[in-house]
Amino acid sequence: ILAAALMLCSCAPAGLPTGTGATWHLVIIGDSSLWEVGEAYAARIEKDTGVKVILDDFSTSAMSAGNVLSVLRSGVSDNARMQKLPQALKEAEVVVMFVNPNLSIDPARPLDFDGCFISAAPAECEPAAFERWTEDLKAIWAEILKLRQGKATILRATDLYNPSVSSWKAHGVFEACTRCWLNMSDATRLAAEAYRIPFLGRYAAMNGPDRSEDIVAKGYISDGEHLSPSGAQRVADLLAQMGYQPVTPP
Repeated sequence: ILAAALMLCSCAPAGLPTGTGATWHLVIIGDSSLWEVGEAYAARIEKDTGVKVILDDFSTSAMSAGNVLSVLRSGVSDNARMQKLPQALKEAEVVVMFVNPNLSIDPARPLDFDGCFISAAPAECEPAAFERWTEDLKAIWAEILKLRQGKATILRATDLYNPSVSSWKAHGVFEACTRCWLNMSDATRLAAEAYRIPFLGRYAAMNGPDRSEDIVAKGYISDGEHLSPSGAQRVADLLAQMGYQPVTPP
């Protein structure tokens, strides 16, 4: 009985709707690396907390921080679905985000990590090349907090897993591309830390402490790149393990 009471206590964060009939809105903002995570995480939240979860999934192929920041600042997007993002965030008790840096590149500090996607060495992937991306991610978190207007919100940031361990090793670029992925992970973590947002390191959790574990062999990847149902469930479980306490921004 005590264990059950403690579990209920940990899953009833202050300031959020709880109890019979309570509803949470979950917003996923992501590129294709978050496909299927929303459904799995919504189900896990419902199981853990007893609330009903309404999912608004804005994960689309190649979604960048620049795309998101533009619509949050202007309220306008060429994509009719994305134009609904600001209103969805106003209603969101839970937000999970990973968006790529493709539109956050400073010409003075070029970023070019695309080689790693074809198992070639990255051209430019040092920490300084990610600084504009970090600033754009910070700006997105700031806009989300502004839209929430001080209401309790569970915010979660994450990084990018690596589905290409075996290929990187076979082509002799494992060390170079691992350094690049670590720099990418650090950049998104730094943006989250600026607003005290809990950070899920999918890269470490799924690829292991030295980032050398093949998640394709683990069954976490469906097509060489995207999460399988078991991979999406793994991410949802990792998010759930972080608990459900709202963010207290600085």
